[in-house]
Amino acid sequence: MPDPDFPIERLSTYFMNAASPRSFRVWCWIGVLLTAYKLWLTRGQPVYAIALAAHDDRLFLLMAESIVRGDWLGAYSQMTLAKGPFYPLTIAFFYWIGLPLGLGVQLVYAGACALFTFACRPAIRSGLALLAIYSLLLWNPMSYEAPTMGRIIRQQVYTPLGIAIFAGLVALYCRRQEGLRCQLPWAIVLGLSCGCFWLTREESVWMVPSVLLLAGAAAWWAFRSTRRDGRTLLGSLGLAALCTALPLLLVSWQNYRHYGWFGTVEFRATDFQDAYGAMVRVKIGPEIDYVPVTRQAREAMYTVSPTFAKIQPYLEGDYGRGWAGASAAMTKLPAEERQIGGGWLTWALRDSVAAAGFCHNAREALSFYRHMGREINLACDQGRLPAYPRRSGFLPRWKEGQATAIAHTLLQFADFVVGFKAFSAYTPISIGDHDELLLFHDLTRDNISSSVLSPAMPLRNQEELNQQKFARLQSIGDHLRPVLLVLFFVAQLIVLVRLVQSVRARQFTFAMILAAAAWGGAFADLLLNATVQVTSFELTAVSTFSPIYPLLLIFIIATAWDACDAWLGAPRPDAVT
Repeated sequence: MPDPDFPIERLSTYFMNAASPRSFRVWCWIGVLLTAYKLWLTRGQPVYAIALAAHDDRLFLLMAESIVRGDWLGAYSQMTLAKGPFYPLTIAFFYWIGLPLGLGVQLVYAGACALFTFACRPAIRSGLALLAIYSLLLWNPMSYEAPTMGRIIRQQVYTPLGIAIFAGLVALYCRRQEGLRCQLPWAIVLGLSCGCFWLTREESVWMVPSVLLLAGAAAWWAFRSTRRDGRTLLGSLGLAALCTALPLLLVSWQNYRHYGWFGTVEFRATDFQDAYGAMVRVKIGPEIDYVPVTRQAREAMYTVSPTFAKIQPYLEGDYGRGWAGASAAMTKLPAEERQIGGGWLTWALRDSVAAAGFCHNAREALSFYRHMGREINLACDQGRLPAYPRRSGFLPRWKEGQATAIAHTLLQFADFVVGFKAFSAYTPISIGDHDELLLFHDLTRDNISSSVLSPAMPLRNQEELNQQKFARLQSIGDHLRPVLLVLFFVAQLIVLVRLVQSVRARQFTFAMILAAAAWGGAFADLLLNATVQVTSFELTAVSTFSPIYPLLLIFIIATAWDACDAWLGAPRPDAVT
């Protein structure tokens, strides 16, 4: 039995008694069987291949192919350093070990769920409770949603990395009175997860407040125990920071060796952000929704920036018309107007720079952007162009009425996510002919859904079995969705009650902080995506919100943890007062 003086929140003795070794092994084996069952069902889901997705699916496979051949990310182009390399590295790893990509990403997700469950074990000793936590995370319906998550997209690893980050922080808190040797593996897990998370998608800053909140809470409680415990935990957090930097430094070094630039992705490069920000600040042309830089503004910039003028034949030619046509659904303007939507302008700019011959390596491309940005900013500062204040980055200028639109969109997104809407376990037909889909077959080592131009060989028995698996997954997801919705709203009510109680008693628990971090992380990501949708392009899809769904489940778990401890458990010696 656990030491009653062990200063960690304990849930009710009815639900959280420490399991005997034998019963704990039983619960573990049940978890293993649930995992095996899910893996068996999801193996029936083929990959949804979109062969012409040159900026997403196909790009990641081409990058992975170069890694497999030992050529890092391949020959440099405007696409090479546009997106983080961790997902292509993951594809290459599974290819090297001979594991189908679909099975690999499901194993990674299950592993992240197991990490979080094990992280809670010092505070939650019951095998039944730990099995409930693991099962809730494992059977998240959106982890086997097929129309968007069945594609070759980064969210397949981005979502489990987010869970692993929370697991590392929870584990350090729960082991805050242990020595560095016990905390060391979790500090490494936390750091590497943060580094890989940062190398997967470019907007990962939304996770930072939650990480800082949990890290600060763990350090606070450690120092409240003893100064020695506090120093030990700070050392573990310092090690986690070093482990975060390690993959970033390794990727930056590889990019420097191959492309002449020490950095991770060009969308985070100051020169590229400054160049885009300089374009956005020019105040010429009509106000057009979703168009941050009008054609008229570009034409004026060509006259003051010799560097920018070098790409005029391309940005105002076929490339510009092509991207204006691609964004026409948002701008409601024909391609001939050459008014390029905000979500497409960065790609139009990069394509034009490459077509003009300034993209032989990253150093040359970023030098172009640096000179372009300086020239446009100088013209604005000298009054040769009417302009807004200096800016850097890709956030569009704020326009009147957008706050209301963002709030409305935020509510729509919240309804979409909390309701686990648009769930489907059925994989759509792939897009592309045989030759175009060959790369998908090769690099994923997995089955690809049939396409109109490349019908699959008829395998009647396999198809019948897979249809049964689809139906079972769909049924599980359909039954879970209303249950999860009810659990979320019940958790919201419990949080309100517990917040009132905690304010009155002036006592807060780590479980409450964990719930706040999960809820806040979900809110931050929703707000970020609502802003992008209102200002730039449409985002409503399960894959957009994939890292949020586990955070909702962690919020439910943390709320139950806190409520059981407060209402049914023993007094908490480590509550903040």
